[in-house]
Amino acid sequence: MDNLSMILMYLNLGLEHIISGYDHLLFLFSLIVISKRFKDVLKIVTAFTIAHSITLSLAAFGLVPVYPKWIEAGIALTIVYVAIENFFVSDSGWRWLVTFVFGLIHGLGFARAIGEIGFDKHHMITSLLSFNIGIELGQLGVVAVVLPLLLHLQKNKTFYTWFFRCSSACILVIAAFWFFQRILG
Repeated sequence: MDNLSMILMYLNLGLEHIISGYDHLLFLFSLIVISKRFKDVLKIVTAFTIAHSITLSLAAFGLVPVYPKWIEAGIALTIVYVAIENFFVSDSGWRWLVTFVFGLIHGLGFARAIGEIGFDKHHMITSLLSFNIGIELGQLGVVAVVLPLLLHLQKNKTFYTWFFRCSSACILVIAAFWFFQRILG
């Protein structure tokens, strides 16, 4: 496989993982649903990117063990936490910090997902970077679609309060179900 084909393959794998990763999409949505400023969302996305890049890289190089059952259950718990937190906070200005910590767990989830396919051992850095960029492109694409809609909906404060609380409640129920399913399954 030539270098360009390998880069495109790993970019595509990263994109597919985000677009088909319902848990990561719900995590991202639950993080940004209370955001009122693009700047806050940028901090959240950047913190998530840095954190998951760290643990994905460490796991890819075999420096951190990956325990699929516990990681997947941990990812579900991160979603549960953020969904609950949405009922008690009204500002996302500091949420980047929570996102960074939880992003470390999600990075191990990405490592588990790519572990099934593996990275090209001869081009480890390139394949790892390509996969990570694919994840980011998918994440930014989702944010580019969802954030303008959320900001528009926020113009009606009464409706939006109802919307983000109902959304958070649904996310909480789904993530709690995933947690028990993953821990018991």
